[in-house]
Amino acid sequence: MRYIRIHSQFSTAAESVVAGREPAGGGDDCLRPFTVHGPDGVRLSGAHLGPASALATVVYVHGTLTDSSYWNPLTAYLHQRLVGGIAQIVYDQRGHRQSHSDPNRPGRRATMDALVGDLDAVLTAASGAVVLVAHSVASLLVQAWIATFPDRARRLAGVVLLNGCAEFPPVPALVDGRWTTRRVRRRGIDLIEQLHAYLYLDPRAYLRHSRTLRPCPRVRGVGLTPQYLDSVVDDLAVYAAITLTPKVASVMRSIPSWVVAGDLDPVVTPSHAQVLAERIWADFENVPGAGHSLPYVEPVKAAEPILAALEVAYRTHQQDTAHADR
Repeated sequence: MRYIRIHSQFSTAAESVVAGREPAGGGDDCLRPFTVHGPDGVRLSGAHLGPASALATVVYVHGTLTDSSYWNPLTAYLHQRLVGGIAQIVYDQRGHRQSHSDPNRPGRRATMDALVGDLDAVLTAASGAVVLVAHSVASLLVQAWIATFPDRARRLAGVVLLNGCAEFPPVPALVDGRWTTRRVRRRGIDLIEQLHAYLYLDPRAYLRHSRTLRPCPRVRGVGLTPQYLDSVVDDLAVYAAITLTPKVASVMRSIPSWVVAGDLDPVVTPSHAQVLAERIWADFENVPGAGHSLPYVEPVKAAEPILAALEVAYRTHQQDTAHADR
């Protein structure tokens, strides 16, 4: 596995990318909404932070039961840390927040192929060196995208998987695996509350009160309608069918990669995350006291592998430039 030291005060190569720049002003300091369309015409809502044309772009992929706003603490921290010198792109996956669902299946999610096509469409908006960041089961979406577009994947500057896994984790709330629409509708409130507890609550609070959690935070604006509960079923079924294959692992070994786990994560345990890291030869870190909501609760720790990826991209760019000048 690769081990690249991440300095506590990151002031070397990655910040050289923005050396000499004044703080970004005007539109660069604001999230600028944009729209892309998936391969089947579904409208996807995204937002762009930083310069329109940048030397590097970080693209974020949220997991199930969250949306693009989940990345706000992390993107804000990196934007300030790097003085607005990189671009950052977030988007709502289909069926989440402001993005539409499959027009052929109203109110429901589509297949992994559709989600892969959506991610590929979003990546076309990125400029410069691209670092792909995913949280939780979205790491499985990244793996599915790599399986579909291995040549494009090899051109990535880096992949960062936060609370990432090689296969769908055994979530205690769904331990029997019967993710039927009828069951989710019957247990909808309890199920959504428990899953959101995994995502949002301090892990110590969850461990103390796992049997008495009510209420807990939910995604803003989400109503527990039959349509939304159906989308939960689709989410779980889509991600549960994906597992890391030897072919994808081989491709990922050629990409600078980082896997970060939370020491108290009840969903993707550190041992599960470490298995992923070992299979793709990624740098691995286990953050003490962190849970499953690492990028939301611990944005400074979540930023470290992204900064490391930008550092590798900068050094690679410098080496390529030096070779070209010879």
